[in-house]
Amino acid sequence: MGDQVSFVEIINTQLKSDKAQLPVFNKTAMRIQNEIAKKDPDVRLIEKMIVSDQALTGEVLKVSNSSFYKGLQEITTIHQAVVRLGINEVANITALITHKNQFRTKDPLLDQIMQNLWRHAVGCAFGSHWLAAQCGLQGIKHESFFAGLLHDVGKLHILKIADNLKKTDGIGTQISNSFLTESMDSLHAECGSALMHHWNLPERYCEIAKGHHAEEFDTKNVLMAIVRMANKACHKLGIGLRKDPSLVLSATPESEALRLSEVNLANLEIFLEDNRVVSQ
Repeated sequence: MGDQVSFVEIINTQLKSDKAQLPVFNKTAMRIQNEIAKKDPDVRLIEKMIVSDQALTGEVLKVSNSSFYKGLQEITTIHQAVVRLGINEVANITALITHKNQFRTKDPLLDQIMQNLWRHAVGCAFGSHWLAAQCGLQGIKHESFFAGLLHDVGKLHILKIADNLKKTDGIGTQISNSFLTESMDSLHAECGSALMHHWNLPERYCEIAKGHHAEEFDTKNVLMAIVRMANKACHKLGIGLRKDPSLVLSATPESEALRLSEVNLANLEIFLEDNRVVSQ
């Protein structure tokens, strides 16, 4: 138990330390997000940033032609992707691809947890995007996707700390799976918010990382309601680290805040099931 308490202390110390080895947010993805946030983003600059990285270009084209985005004709260039899908969607795809690189470890146990966490991140990203469109909130589809993708980044941070401990300190090998899960559940909201502040992301994303599990939330914060709803839908379907089929989505405050019907929610579940392949 002493070692497990020490693990919690290490996490808290990491959060407060200026020298903490935190997960990094891809520089290209960050530059694209910053450009997108401008009143008049430079689309050609964004295209150039993506094309300058051959591996990233290939992955962006692959996702652009996935079942979620696929049109009648295959997309073969980044410019075509921008014209067909829009610059916001291409920015979403770039964030998705670059963030996935963080979910890697040579430790078999942690790798399995990371892969499940990644599937949950993708499910929440696309689920949030779908909900924004379903609610007629076209203007925040991009923000919804990004917020859904990163809402649980605090869990990734904790897993990275555990991974480093296993490599450098005997305490890491003594952390049980159940305690690791418990630590993520209790600490990830604060961890995620702190990490997003470290990345200098807009406050609205930090708030979602911190408050997506809070018992009460501001129902007028539509972005928060969307991510919380997508999160619960993924939990119900077992997309991620847990499964709770007993969840009644129509009885949630998020459903009420977004004015979602039972048909809307059934379609959300169908959508998430149909698009699991995107997370692979």
